[in-house]
Amino acid sequence: MGIACDLTIRFGSAGNSLGYLGGGWARSEPDFTWGIEAESHLVFPRVGAGDEFILTLDIIPFVHPPEVPSQRLIVSVNDTVLGSTNLSRPTLLAYRIPGALARRSDRMVVILQHPDAARPKDFAAADDDRNLAFAVSEVKLHSVTAEANGNAAVLPPGLMLAPSAEEARGVDDVAAWAASRAGLSIPEIAMRFESVGENCEFGLWQRRCDSEPLGLLRFSSTFMRNLIRGIDTGFDGLGQQEDIDPRLEGTDRKEYMIHEKRYGLVYHTFVYEGQRSVWLMREQESARLKFLRRKFMEELDGSEKIFVYKFGSSVTEEEILPLHMALNKRSPITLLWVVPARRDRPAGTVEVLMPGLLKGYIDRFAPDDNAHDLSFEGWLKVCANALVLFRLAGLARGSAGSAPAAPTGP
Repeated sequence: MGIACDLTIRFGSAGNSLGYLGGGWARSEPDFTWGIEAESHLVFPRVGAGDEFILTLDIIPFVHPPEVPSQRLIVSVNDTVLGSTNLSRPTLLAYRIPGALARRSDRMVVILQHPDAARPKDFAAADDDRNLAFAVSEVKLHSVTAEANGNAAVLPPGLMLAPSAEEARGVDDVAAWAASRAGLSIPEIAMRFESVGENCEFGLWQRRCDSEPLGLLRFSSTFMRNLIRGIDTGFDGLGQQEDIDPRLEGTDRKEYMIHEKRYGLVYHTFVYEGQRSVWLMREQESARLKFLRRKFMEELDGSEKIFVYKFGSSVTEEEILPLHMALNKRSPITLLWVVPARRDRPAGTVEVLMPGLLKGYIDRFAPDDNAHDLSFEGWLKVCANALVLFRLAGLARGSAGSAPAAPTGP
């Protein structure tokens, strides 16, 4: 799959948005433009070649809890709804547009419906009586083409590897089943994955597997927009000492937590009060972050691991797609997005959403206040099935050993 950015629209006062705006927009401000009233329109010229297109939006919702806790957004192209989401935080969104839909007419009309627009003056001491919905800073249109690749088989979207009847009733020895499924030991399975967020749960699961891979984001958390910005820039400048703030946190036994300012990383050090000084922590973490940054970028170039993202609260496909696109800018990468299981997607199921994007379903995540209380067997089932699909797609490039390329029995 090849993705190319065909058009970038910047919505600040010095940007180029005026040529694309329809109705429903306020006057541009230095860095963004507010979408106002019930809906806002964008008008694109006729698109060129492409099997499909991806529209990305960089937006900030107008919220004022408790009166306006979130904003609904419904995105349509040429009168066809692409998706709907409910947002309470700044985010990047991406919407897939079939090529035939984008080329239905001489122009491509994008409608952003936002029925929860509200006036700031109704909630605060402000004179602003505009009905505000979303501040938009940037919109991009990407064309997507299918690329023939003799080394990779494209798996059809919707393909699923689900638990068998025996697995659904419970496997007595999940570790033995997973090792048989993947053709690897449990530590080897864990080493085939690298976490990109949103907390330390997956890193702790790898530790339970007796694996300790070095990973920039293994025990870190940050906002999705910061994560994507870091990947896009190669985490340029990460590790500067002035950006590193070690803080002693906790109650009984205080641990140094690092608050990194450039990309908003927050992570554990497993170093406790009295073991090191603040200045030594800052110096050591600076060197460590620079090393892990180089290693992370090498992993992106090598594309031999499956990258894992999980989020405790609801995240939509529209929010995951920008992360998938960012990871794939350098080389083909497989992203495993893990969510809670559903009635029609039992725990352990992994499905193909699009080339290089898998969605896994787990029985439960660890509680927010205790990442150690994780589902070891749940993660193991998801990872074993993801590895099978990864190999079926032919993306391992020989790095996954001589394990079988198709499912084996439980």
